[in-house]
Amino acid sequence: MKVWVKLVLSIFLALSVSSFCPADGPKIKFEKLSHDYGKVLSGKTVSAEFEFQNEGGATLKIESLTASCGCTKAVEGNKEIPPHGTGKIMAHFDTIGMKAGRKQKTIFVKTNDLVNPVTKLTLYADVVKELNVAPPSLNKKVSSFSEPVVFPLNITDTTEKSYKIMDATAVEGEAQVSLDPSSVTLEPKSTSHLNLLLRLKAEPNRSFYAGRIRLKTNHPSESEIEIPFFVKLDNTRQN
Repeated sequence: MKVWVKLVLSIFLALSVSSFCPADGPKIKFEKLSHDYGKVLSGKTVSAEFEFQNEGGATLKIESLTASCGCTKAVEGNKEIPPHGTGKIMAHFDTIGMKAGRKQKTIFVKTNDLVNPVTKLTLYADVVKELNVAPPSLNKKVSSFSEPVVFPLNITDTTEKSYKIMDATAVEGEAQVSLDPSSVTLEPKSTSHLNLLLRLKAEPNRSFYAGRIRLKTNHPSESEIEIPFFVKLDNTRQN
């Protein structure tokens, strides 16, 4: 009798579990979970398609798409995919303002798939700049803020064309900026030298200035080059 009861209970539990099993529910399956754009010129926007299929027995719903940053955008097609239907998600990678180097961004796809409710899609890109500034950031200690702070810059034009550095402004940091010389022509496949002059206010109890400087060029995709700066008052020189 006990054996019979255990058998009945086992069958009942198996049926109960199967009734709640999401095997017949929606099931998302992507053809790929990552995409490498390879080398991308700074300032360009590139796109890629992520195709998927609903391998389940119920309608798949795309509930939301979340990107890791504003430079990555995702646009879905049909938000409801029938069983065995297909869909795609367009991923846009915007490199405007990015520094050169290897980049990785992600998109999170939330669906009503009970087994796999969130799928992560990964995007890779090697951002390449044609106008390269050295040093990439400006740092200096000074004995006083009353004199202009001079930063030597080297700008390399890696292209076959000639471009110009037309102006420089402080995006933030309360500095007045000028170029010496005031306009610089960048020769193809060569490095040009110039001085960046910062004029800062000598305010009482002010120990440092920090901000960003923006160089304006006539390059079609690198029209602005931003350089961070940090100028600190060297108290040891005053003692």
